[in-house]
Amino acid sequence: MNNKKVFGGDNAIKDFLTPGSLGMTPVVELPESLNKFRGDKVRIFIKLMQFVPLGNIKSMPSWQMLSGMTKDEIKNTKHLVEYSSGNTVLSLAILSRHFGIPNLHAIITPDVPEHKKRLLKLVGADLMISYGPRSPDVHSNKGGVYEAKQLGKKKGWHNLNQYINPGNINAGEEYVAKELWNQLGGDLTIFASTIGTAGTIYGAGSYLKSKNKDIYVAGTSIKKGSSIPGPRVDEAILKLGIPWYDIVDQVIPIDAVSAYERSLALIRSGLFVGPSTGMQLAMIEKMVTDMKKNKTLNKYRNKNKEVVIAFVACDMMHPYIDDYFSILPKKYFKQEQKLK
Repeated sequence: MNNKKVFGGDNAIKDFLTPGSLGMTPVVELPESLNKFRGDKVRIFIKLMQFVPLGNIKSMPSWQMLSGMTKDEIKNTKHLVEYSSGNTVLSLAILSRHFGIPNLHAIITPDVPEHKKRLLKLVGADLMISYGPRSPDVHSNKGGVYEAKQLGKKKGWHNLNQYINPGNINAGEEYVAKELWNQLGGDLTIFASTIGTAGTIYGAGSYLKSKNKDIYVAGTSIKKGSSIPGPRVDEAILKLGIPWYDIVDQVIPIDAVSAYERSLALIRSGLFVGPSTGMQLAMIEKMVTDMKKNKTLNKYRNKNKEVVIAFVACDMMHPYIDDYFSILPKKYFKQEQKLK
């Protein structure tokens, strides 16, 4: 870490983009206005993973996956290709250039909104449209994941395949779990995360359970019929390549309105987060409510008789602004007034 946060020389930008260059990402406790369980001695902490140079959690596994390439692979690669329409390809488009790979091709589906396409084009990504399923089985021979693997076999091309790449898991361990353990230590009793590629929940959850086998790991998926950028729909999480089910104790599906509403509450309190972060808070609220109802909450108290929950902010709301207005009812937004 550069204590003065001054980066100089020809490699200054790459040094700045290196995970950990700014120190640990902050952890903030939610106040009573965002935690209705404070009276039950439940404390909820959010780890702000967007406080990294590229502003999103997926920049960490993107770096780790690029770092996992051999020198010969990097030397012989002119084109990276990945099935993603979000933060992974956004990050890879930038980071790959610093590893000497000039081109990033993002395979996306036709339903990706125009504002997300523009964002990817803004960072220099080349977009390729796949007409396969939106959330394909990562082991199938159909869909964007398979198409990326096939293109990655071409001369001069490479597919990192975030769905099975160990760098994805490693990032969850190194930059989420190890930092959380350093910051909250033995007080932590529940870790919560979305399930997208499952790299974060598996990497972080595995490490935290290795430090304390009693830590409860809770995941959330998208409730069928909803759409939330990043995580997967409830039945699609069974088609992933990372064995998240080995360490996740519970999965709770959440609908889009709940995710965006809780994200909005966090935003208006001063925590600029995206919808997948609100999705986790909605899941935590449902989980704790159920635990109280079932009288199991006390199982997750630490030595201080507190339940300490940590979840992960994945990014900020800016790429999704249009979605908030299309998904949430008008009552959440003040109407414009005309001055006479």
